[in-house]
Amino acid sequence: MNTTEINIRQQLILNKLRKGNFSFEEILAYLEIESDLQSLDLILSKRTLQRDINIIYSIYSVEIIFDRNIKKYRIVNDEQSAIQQRLLETMDIYNALSLKEKLSNNLIFEAREPQGTQFISTILNAIKNQKQIKFYYYKYWNKKPEQRLIEPNALKEHRQRWYIVGNDVNIEKPRIFGLDRIKNLETTAIDFKLNKIDVAEMFKNSFGIISPNNDSPINIELTFNSFQAKYLKSLPLHHSQKIIKENEKQVVFSLFLVPTYDFIMELLSFGAELIYVEPKMLRDKIINHHLSSLSALKKLKNY
Repeated sequence: MNTTEINIRQQLILNKLRKGNFSFEEILAYLEIESDLQSLDLILSKRTLQRDINIIYSIYSVEIIFDRNIKKYRIVNDEQSAIQQRLLETMDIYNALSLKEKLSNNLIFEAREPQGTQFISTILNAIKNQKQIKFYYYKYWNKKPEQRLIEPNALKEHRQRWYIVGNDVNIEKPRIFGLDRIKNLETTAIDFKLNKIDVAEMFKNSFGIISPNNDSPINIELTFNSFQAKYLKSLPLHHSQKIIKENEKQVVFSLFLVPTYDFIMELLSFGAELIYVEPKMLRDKIINHHLSSLSALKKLKNY
């Protein structure tokens, strides 16, 4: 059996057990069907299954055991870490990409610019080895790039974009840089003492990638219609989000954060589905944005 078949078999075993608990015979029957469908040899023994389980744990940190009470294999950890979940999602995408040649018309990707993910390994190694990095950074409002020298501390993802958080050597302050706007990144030979920036704490009270700096978080109440509320229940705006009132027509959510610019832009995107906002200060900002947009549309109509 070649390496490709082994990898596919392990992915299939993991996918099967993510759906429930199964006996060896049920797993084997599933692999036999997949062998026929994919024209591969994916059949295995109990000893090979245990070996695959050990490899799955080493790669994905997913622990699979044989539960003697139910006489079936099952995944132990119910709550997956963010890293583990991302590894599993990556595996799902990889499996889909493997089928692209056969189903090219059924697999449609969103058109987008490169996200700078080619720098992730280099940055992580620089963090591990405590080496400064340098690169050219292109701001959206400035055509001329700026050279930066950074003491990297962490990588953060937001809305399918990656950002590096680190200490800017020239100004001696933490800064955030989008990887998609970085060019010619290099690891230098300059050492630095890693003064760990607590990125989780840094963004604890913010919605997106804009740091709240020294602004204090406030209690916010958002009233949505019941239809939009279903989406917010499945994908909360913020980790502090809670439901404080609900009926058939609308749901009131509470959040505790700093209403940064990107949070306000997010609220504006909901349009009429956002029914009411507290406090008044935030409500007025949203109203003023809508009024400005309306004024611009009137000018455009008369252009």
